[in-house]
Amino acid sequence: MLSNCLKDKKGKYYFLVLSFLIFIYYLRQNYFVSYYDEIGYISVSKNILNLGLLNINEPLRTYFYPLIISCVSIFTNGDMEVIKTLISVLQFAVYTYTILTIAEKTVLLNDSNVGYYSILGFGLLNPYLIQSTTLLLTDVLATCCIVLSIIRLVFGNFSKISTYFWVISLAYIAVMIRPASLILVPIIIILLIIRTLILKDVSLLKVLLISIISLIIFFPQLYNNVKQFDNWTPLVNTNLYEFQSNLATKNLKYGTVIINNEEPGMFFVSPHPVNQSVKGMYDLIYKDFPGFLIVYSSHLFGVLDWGYVDTYITDYYPSSRLISSFFLYLFWIIAFYGLFKILKNKKPNKQQSFFIISFVSSFLFYWSFIGTTIIESRFGYPLFMLLLPFVGWGAKYAYNNIRSDTNFFNYKKFIQYVLICIIFMALAMNISFLIDIQTGRINWLEFLMK
Repeated sequence: MLSNCLKDKKGKYYFLVLSFLIFIYYLRQNYFVSYYDEIGYISVSKNILNLGLLNINEPLRTYFYPLIISCVSIFTNGDMEVIKTLISVLQFAVYTYTILTIAEKTVLLNDSNVGYYSILGFGLLNPYLIQSTTLLLTDVLATCCIVLSIIRLVFGNFSKISTYFWVISLAYIAVMIRPASLILVPIIIILLIIRTLILKDVSLLKVLLISIISLIIFFPQLYNNVKQFDNWTPLVNTNLYEFQSNLATKNLKYGTVIINNEEPGMFFVSPHPVNQSVKGMYDLIYKDFPGFLIVYSSHLFGVLDWGYVDTYITDYYPSSRLISSFFLYLFWIIAFYGLFKILKNKKPNKQQSFFIISFVSSFLFYWSFIGTTIIESRFGYPLFMLLLPFVGWGAKYAYNNIRSDTNFFNYKKFIQYVLICIIFMALAMNISFLIDIQTGRINWLEFLMK
């Protein structure tokens, strides 16, 4: 049965237009210049064109994203401005499709216009994600692939063999775009088993066969690792997780600065001093458990607090830092409220239960894992996407409490919601400012007091 809010789709086009205008704004800023990791992916893409896909020597990056860049460059005479523009348009299109899919699938379960447009508003107008689509970085594309895989898993028709291929292939592609996506692949396999038990419509034999067939996606990476490094791994040759986990004990976050006469690497020091002998988060558990709790909890907050909109920081005190942070905090407040209410009050059917299990378990598993690494703001993109459906429920519950069936506007409830949001956002912003101070370069409190 088609939800009422999907019968009239005109409203979503306003959000799409606004989203596109934001995209154009950031594209104009970024299309003509590339930095650091972007240059690395461009370099690998040129090696693919010059040497062939099975002859690249690259220990830090998987092949799939550079392959996309090289395919686009074939038709553009190698003009990097054109290549970056086309890749940006591709990434924005995939990002937009993912948000629309989340909204239209979720509304089938909560049947709320308020919920539907809340998902569209927070999803399509997120400046962090839109900005990231205009960079030659893997984060948005990998996030969209893994989330679309989970959506197919939850809502797909498993009487069709193509659904199995979509679920498995999208997950594998996400890993080959960004290896950190691997953390969610076991969850997807477990969820397929759970769907078999709850909805009884998945063939585990087909899951096994298609999982094996789809391993062909990993072959170019495995072949190059064996040939170049004698290392039988389908991922990157370097243990990046161990490196990032070691950094995470002393540093909460990492940022990249492109301001003249400023050091490019900017570390946000951990709020708890850690002995130099500690090697990684897991070692910290045994050597200083109270310290681990402080450091780990600060990382869990940090991955939700994205700070600067621009991946490459060009100004320490832009107004976008404040506006976008309030946007993000409001999202987390409403989404967590929606999750709390649906777990507390709702008696879901089997389809709804599987939906909640799938998105919540993926969110919690990824959140707990990424908290053990040194954080960059873009590491939180999958968390945003996985919690996005619940902002619809949060907005729906809040709206129903404020405006009853008799169309009476409850000012008392409205003021309560506003005050709660202001308190939480003010608290989060102050913590975020304190984290910024740990860089030794940024002091928002001092700047705002001038």
